[in-house]
Amino acid sequence: MKAEIIQKAVLLFCVLAGVAAAPAAQPQPAAPQPQDPAAYKAVFIDSAGFGRDPFFPNSKRRQHVAVLKTVPIGEIPSSIVLKGLSGTAQKRLAVINNYTLAAGEETEIRAGGQLYRVRCDEIRERSVMISINGTEPKELKLRSGL
Repeated sequence: MKAEIIQKAVLLFCVLAGVAAAPAAQPQPAAPQPQDPAAYKAVFIDSAGFGRDPFFPNSKRRQHVAVLKTVPIGEIPSSIVLKGLSGTAQKRLAVINNYTLAAGEETEIRAGGQLYRVRCDEIRERSVMISINGTEPKELKLRSGL
């Protein structure tokens, strides 16, 4: 009985040792060499608005340049919107592009990529009179359907 167990253990050991040694004995095939090295050429995209310089990451030379739209003098830009009116009858307030203004107040509003100096001259029932960058006052109405 003991001899039979020893024979099976030796056989198992030989099988396992032979399987582990078999892959090491086989030679590995060589990697194929390219026939034409010029066929493998790297392509780099050099666009001013794409990526950044890895050697000078804080450089400003590759930044995207925004194109600013010019608004004719005397017109209110479409990006400046009267969003709401609030307050009491004595102290009316207007919400223009999320900025709250009372009559006579002035603030800088960034809209459409540009900075505008907006002055609220008068607050009416459904509109306000504003002057942009010191121009003559124009009426800005609430959007209909609100």
